[in-house]
Amino acid sequence: MKKYGFLAAAFLVLVLAAGASAADKVWEKGTPTVFVGFGAGGGTDTAVRPLIALMEERLGETINVVNMPGAASAVAAEHVMGLAKDGYSMFSTGSGCFGGFLVTDTSKQGVPWNWWGFHHIQGPAALVVNPEKSGINTVEDAVKALNEGKASVGVSSLGAGIHAFVEAFARAAGVKEKINYVTSGGDGKTCVAVMAGEIEIGSISFSAGIDYVRAGQLKVLFLNRNDELKLSDTLAIPPITSLGAAYKDIPNLAETWPVMIPREAPKAIVDKLQEAFVWACQQPEMKEFAEKMGYQVITRYGEEADRVLDYQYAAYAWILYDSGLAETSPEKFSIPRPENWDWNKEKAKYGYK
Repeated sequence: MKKYGFLAAAFLVLVLAAGASAADKVWEKGTPTVFVGFGAGGGTDTAVRPLIALMEERLGETINVVNMPGAASAVAAEHVMGLAKDGYSMFSTGSGCFGGFLVTDTSKQGVPWNWWGFHHIQGPAALVVNPEKSGINTVEDAVKALNEGKASVGVSSLGAGIHAFVEAFARAAGVKEKINYVTSGGDGKTCVAVMAGEIEIGSISFSAGIDYVRAGQLKVLFLNRNDELKLSDTLAIPPITSLGAAYKDIPNLAETWPVMIPREAPKAIVDKLQEAFVWACQQPEMKEFAEKMGYQVITRYGEEADRVLDYQYAAYAWILYDSGLAETSPEKFSIPRPENWDWNKEKAKYGYK
């Protein structure tokens, strides 16, 4: 009897343990999915996967990552917003893409206040060339080629953050000609096209091209940041601010690659994601990844994430419109110009008082 009593007690412990484990699960009915708005191997995909891996480790659960490129990630945004707001479907993109959704009429659901965002890293865009193929070796060469209509610029897609970055640079540099863009569907593909001489200039998320830069296959004319980035004792990349005062505000557009979840998702799931997100950002693997890729770890969530994303949302929308790349004025959607942007006025859209 004692033997059977012990076995029964042991069985009860196992049942209770299993019940506690199930109760601790964030997603009890299946596996969640993050839909990445750009192709595999691109800047967004490269940036988000290490974060998801660490969050999985912390939560003890699997999170699927599915690439769904199209319309500067608007396809993925619309897809997620069309699903149940049960916390099982998330979205990842470059933060600058939000500025194009309404003014280019690609997404009505893609406004930032519809989402909670977890921004783990911030990284610069880069203007890259292959001097041997293009004959462009300096910023002056690039500006001259653009003004003469002799250079095409590769971007992953129109309306993406790196697209608006080119427009901001061109405006500051005094480029008068309309830029001929070539869309590739991903930053990695843009790099390959520049190296092959198929396009003269590429605008990329620096992380997607850093290995090519280290190997000497691409040259970076500048990075969208305030300070120089030293990759080695012999390779230092200048910031855009070194070009002069006209460029001083452009680093404010430096993108992040957040994981976003609909704001209507269950609070319990959002809270668990936030806890895992903060933990992931504190891990040495994240720091090592950021250093390797030329990123900065920023651990931005909650109101701070909303505040910074809302500024980029306004700035990118107006850059696209002023450059003739969007037919609809941001004014129609009550999007303020960046010089008039005031978080104290904007935050009511997000539910803050």
